[in-house]
Amino acid sequence: MVIQRWQSVFLLIAVILTGIFSVCSLGQIHGATIDVDVTAMGLYELGEGGKLLHGTIYVAIVAWLTALLALIAIFLYKNTRLQKKVCWLSIVLLLAACGSEWLAAGSLEVAGAAGISWGAVVFAPFVALICLLMAVRCIKSDEKKLSSYDRLR
Repeated sequence: MVIQRWQSVFLLIAVILTGIFSVCSLGQIHGATIDVDVTAMGLYELGEGGKLLHGTIYVAIVAWLTALLALIAIFLYKNTRLQKKVCWLSIVLLLAACGSEWLAAGSLEVAGAAGISWGAVVFAPFVALICLLMAVRCIKSDEKKLSSYDRLR
């Protein structure tokens, strides 16, 4: 018997939010002479040129890999142990992507910048992290239910 319920919804939400994180603008740095757009792909100069100042394509690749693993985990419902392992790997990769983006944005020195004005999209990976943790919790709950059904047989 296979129980597949809420973890699929949580994993799908995590896929969508991680995809949004990897393609949308996360915030801006406003300096005295230059304005910088912070994305998962890199740090770009705002304006007509849109010159790449610092490439962070590795963050986008890790975010895409996280979304792909969460999407694969949806279809692993028959093997709950493997599904749980894939979810934990997605959590680790998502934390790595967030940390490396934060370090890359913090390491860029812009003259006259007071700080980074983050956008609302910056909360997407944290909500995705909560969804992944909730999916792991639901998988554990389903494993308990399946083991209790096996004891009754």
